[in-house]
Amino acid sequence: MKTYKVSWKKGRRVGAIGIFYPDSVIVEANSPEEAHLKAYDTHDHLMFVDVEEVNENNIDRQRPLP
Repeated sequence: MKTYKVSWKKGRRVGAIGIFYPDSVIVEANSPEEAHLKAYDTHDHLMFVDVEEVNENNIDRQRPLP
């Protein structure tokens, strides 16, 4: 498995009501497409999504993993 950063310009947490906001999550997946789908485990209505492969050395560990 590889590590991916999935980011978007508009989206929100699963079950949230209200405005959309930019955010991102770090996921482990076998492909960029699978990583994109995994982001939907914690977020909904994602728009303008970008999936970027990252290595363990450059992951921002200040944000907790979902």
